Amino acid sequence: HGPPQSAGPASPPAAPCASQPGHVGPPAPQMPPAASQGIDIDTAMPYGELEPFGREDTAQELTEQSVHESNAMVDQLERAEVAEEKRSAFRALTRLRGAAITSFDGIARSQTGNIDEYNKVHSWRAAHPVRHLAEEEADVSKWAFPSQADF
Repeated sequence: HGPPQSAGPASPPAAPCASQPGHVGPPAPQMPPAASQGIDIDTAMPYGELEPFGREDTAQELTEQSVHESNAMVDQLERAEVAEEKRSAFRALTRLRGAAITSFDGIARSQTGNIDEYNKVHSWRAAHPVRHLAEEEADVSKWAFPSQADF
């Protein structure tokens, strides 16, 4: 086996500290008198030479875009809630309709059975005899040739 291989390129050696001999670069900031008393105060701004980041109008545009997107998100949530309420109401009404139809079908079947049962027990013709005109007029001699006709 050989020496272990690293996963990436070798990292550069660490930069020497300002307190190390042979230090190259700007001088280390002087410690304020409060630091010597144990109070940590950092008065040096590390990125003072950089230009300011962004502009006020960019921040305003980003804020307005954030407000717009937040409003759109709330609107979408409201639309989703409305859709869910419609779906839920439709499902409940469909189930109610099914129960009502089933109940109605049961009532109709029961009523039809009651009618059939009544008709088995009661005969309308027995209670209400029908006199047919043909039976009354069977004797043609009585009605076609009466004896006391006004000829």
